[in-house]
Amino acid sequence: MWRGAGGVRQILHRERVQSLAWPRSYLPVPWYNQEDAQNEGCREMTAAEILQLNGDMRDSPLMEVVRRFHALCSSRELPYCVIGGMAVIRNGYARTTMDVDILTFKKDWGMLLPLQGEISSNGPESCVDIKTGVTIDILFADADWQMPMGMPDPRKVGEYDQELGACFIGLHALVQLKTAVYLSKLREQGEDVASKDRSDVYELISRNLAKFSKEVIQTYDPAVKKHCVMAFETAVRASKSKKRVRRDIGP
Repeated sequence: MWRGAGGVRQILHRERVQSLAWPRSYLPVPWYNQEDAQNEGCREMTAAEILQLNGDMRDSPLMEVVRRFHALCSSRELPYCVIGGMAVIRNGYARTTMDVDILTFKKDWGMLLPLQGEISSNGPESCVDIKTGVTIDILFADADWQMPMGMPDPRKVGEYDQELGACFIGLHALVQLKTAVYLSKLREQGEDVASKDRSDVYELISRNLAKFSKEVIQTYDPAVKKHCVMAFETAVRASKSKKRVRRDIGP
């Protein structure tokens, strides 16, 4: 059953629980102090810190990280697109995230390593924005993720957002990818772990309902098509129910 989570639980939902413990050397500047520097280990970010990191999307510290990464990719002619939480937020679902997920190709990315400067590599599949300490996770479109459908080609599904100044995965490709992630997590880890991605799919469709139809979803990858239709039908029913309530309440 597809349903959207509501209220504060959605807004404060943590994108990646395992990322809450930040290495002190990589703490974003607003949360770094001398006491932190004198101690080793990790600490958890507070809810207020997470919200400050996200802020208004266009002017948020996270979006500044994305723009710096875009500048790097442009200078190196690296095909990429932003996926994950930042892509979800871009499409109208106001929730938080603490890192940036990038889709690119393994061979192309490997040719850039090691990276030093504003964006510095932190292993073969990760880098860090030096100014903020934000982690940038690199996911490879040409890797076998063992999901119901393969990762999309960033050159085909990416679209440059003039206002935000970076390349993001398109809405319909994002919905399919999020559905595939949900089904994969559901199979391997159960509903409790997978529910966040299911909620993302529902909210992406619900908040952009005019851009969806059964005919559009019929063009989706067969592995996720049925589940996307179910999410769409749930969103349509919810929309009709809201309209009935408004009509009954009156002006």
